[in-house]
Amino acid sequence: SGACDSVKTVCTLTKATTGCGGCKPLVVDLVNETLKTLGRKVSDHICEHFAYNRRELYDIITVKEIKTFDEAIKSHGKGSGCEICKPVLASIFASLYNEIATEQETIQDTNDRFLANIQRNGTYSVVPRVPAGEITPDKLMVIGQVAKKYDLYTKITGGQRIDLFGARIEQLPLIWEELINAGFESGHAYGKALRTVKSCVGSTWCRFGMDESVSFAIEIENRYKGIRSPHKLKGGVSGCIRECAEARGKDFGIIATEKGWNLYVCGNGGATPKHAVLLAENLDNKTTIALIDRFLMFYIKTAPPLTRTAAWLDKLDGGIEYLKQVVVHDSLGIAASLEAEMHRLVETYKCEWKEVVQNSTLRQRFRPFVNVNERDETISFVPMRDQKMPSPWV
Repeated sequence: SGACDSVKTVCTLTKATTGCGGCKPLVVDLVNETLKTLGRKVSDHICEHFAYNRRELYDIITVKEIKTFDEAIKSHGKGSGCEICKPVLASIFASLYNEIATEQETIQDTNDRFLANIQRNGTYSVVPRVPAGEITPDKLMVIGQVAKKYDLYTKITGGQRIDLFGARIEQLPLIWEELINAGFESGHAYGKALRTVKSCVGSTWCRFGMDESVSFAIEIENRYKGIRSPHKLKGGVSGCIRECAEARGKDFGIIATEKGWNLYVCGNGGATPKHAVLLAENLDNKTTIALIDRFLMFYIKTAPPLTRTAAWLDKLDGGIEYLKQVVVHDSLGIAASLEAEMHRLVETYKCEWKEVVQNSTLRQRFRPFVNVNERDETISFVPMRDQKMPSPWV
């Protein structure tokens, strides 16, 4: 009938996207395509405060060298901003200037503002980085000691690291101080950034291994750690075609063969699983990294907000063949600049939690109430299998 002329009105009337939110991309596409068939104009602006899409804003901020949200909305927007445009611009600033999330805290969502994933009872999770899943016994014991000291629920994740649940907001700097002193870094589980680069044991231990997958995965994870993007990023390195690291289910995946590395891109698991597709084959380590540099920077520059690489590729004109031309064959003549931009991000990396731990002013932000130094007594737990879980909702 034409009465519903926006995603918002459709969601209000049908309750679509009000559950887990997994159907939202499909709903957005359905509404936009239907409006187009009705002859309606469909806007790709990020919100009512900026008459630009993310790619246009990225270019504007780059050219104008805009560094703050206030400067951006004053010169190219209107109003005071919202929960949509603020995190989008925060992501762009981080991708361009590698600033840590705490530098403009009021434009971050809750997870980035407190550098941790908020859980359903108001506590937070702590996820230290464990590159490629390799960890020493000493570091394992530190995680165990910290978890026991702060009574945290512990679970090994699918990304080959250890998640600690149930941390109160005021405990976060204390927990991270102990972890950082033991040599850990932020795992960025809370951010739209690189999460993990999963690996098998490769030729170091496995009799089927074609190459040293763990060492290469560690190198790659340490290279791209902390780099912000339109959505989270996951990688994988498998030492042979048996694919124990599930590299073809990642945003970028590398598989060893007798002739070198094969590089796959734009895969993911989640609600809509998709195998990654072959970008280039028979590569050495240096060439593989150069192509990943180009691929990630091209994605960061051009993808809409909250769009994984698989969905981005689906909507990219020309698809994988166009992506090959740009990334592998440098058809646009931008390969050198993409590599240079990635190099700058790599060289300016800072562990966000280390910055917080060493800054008394930043540490003061981590408390449940802004006006009193008291703990939140509404948080409660119940026992579960020798650990604990949040109390059930009544």
